[in-house]
Amino acid sequence: MGIAILSATHRRESFTRRVALYIARQITQQGIGYTFVDFQTLPRDFLFSDLFGARSETFQSLIEDLHSSSQWIWVVPEYNGSFPGVVKVFIDALPREVLRGRRGGLVGVSDGRFGNLRGLEHLSGILNYCGMTVHPFRAHLMHIRSHWIEEEEAPDELYKQEVATFLMHFLREGAFSDSSVR
Repeated sequence: MGIAILSATHRRESFTRRVALYIARQITQQGIGYTFVDFQTLPRDFLFSDLFGARSETFQSLIEDLHSSSQWIWVVPEYNGSFPGVVKVFIDALPREVLRGRRGGLVGVSDGRFGNLRGLEHLSGILNYCGMTVHPFRAHLMHIRSHWIEEEEAPDELYKQEVATFLMHFLREGAFSDSSVR
């Protein structure tokens, strides 16, 4: 089983996606396989087509990928003092057994001062309720615009260290020998 990395916004050209891709590169360098879930590619009507037991082919394929991932890294932006509504709809559309027994790591991204501190607390409560164990160490990337280096497609040294520390803590509990990247 590998890791699922979730870029948890459907906003185009977001820093959330940039951070998630940066984390994917860091995980690849460690020889760990991952599945990348980009909320921009969710079926446009999944609110209606994939809730209450109905399944589109695209969403069913995503469920299967997530079911084979024992650990999930959620990269989540701050929207109105919490997380985007699409995240809650996504969780509601998943069968509960896909979340149950998995480990979750949370990375907050914001242009404000707290790196989505409140939103990650909200999300943590929901994920725990659904049976996912949320790792206590979180990365909070505040004022992300001023810490992003466009030419490198990476954060500055301070945030590189924050992400490295997060990954060290999160991955320390998991043993991965599967190096296939999906």
